[in-house]
Amino acid sequence: MNTFVDIHTHNPLKVNLGIVNFRLGVDKNPPQTPFSAGIHPWDTDVTKGNLATLLDQLRTINCVAIGEIGLDRACECSWEAQLELLEAQLRIAENRGLPIILHCVRAQAEILSLLSHFSTIPAVIFHGFIGSPEQLQELVSRDYHISFGFSALKSPKTIRAIGICPAENILLESDASREDIATLYRAIAEIRGISIEQLSEQISSNYKRIFQ
Repeated sequence: MNTFVDIHTHNPLKVNLGIVNFRLGVDKNPPQTPFSAGIHPWDTDVTKGNLATLLDQLRTINCVAIGEIGLDRACECSWEAQLELLEAQLRIAENRGLPIILHCVRAQAEILSLLSHFSTIPAVIFHGFIGSPEQLQELVSRDYHISFGFSALKSPKTIRAIGICPAENILLESDASREDIATLYRAIAEIRGISIEQLSEQISSNYKRIFQ
């Protein structure tokens, strides 16, 4: 039987194996299953008043990864505040020895520049990747992991990137979609020209290597 690991989901009731996202300052209670925790760049302004408290919580909360964190040029939050917040959370991830799950919208160069100062973070995952093969190659050359969701299937350039992503770097996610992640596994396996069994085995192996 295939194991469909969901590396990033906002739907805790739908995940069998994977990581549920817990949005600090927005979501009320941490999930009972493995979860990531972080302050999303969209929440940079609304969490400003209790930022110190949230960062203290992030230093001790029983999460398996720091995320979803990152940078987003498409949102209206202060860019400088986003940069400061991301740097603070990267520092926590490095101090705790935890992987990170990154939200990156039109900010790959800036995130890569920041990451160069945090070389001991054990694993870096760019979630919901929508980009070109060239952008993907820049990330995997640094041994970063790439997580694809349903939205990737709508982008021709990202479909090409899916086809060339190294097996040891690929992950899949449902994100906020209500669709069954098995549907995504079938689509990605077809793009890569492999069986769904091969794909699920590889992603399970990647998941265990990063989180277990």
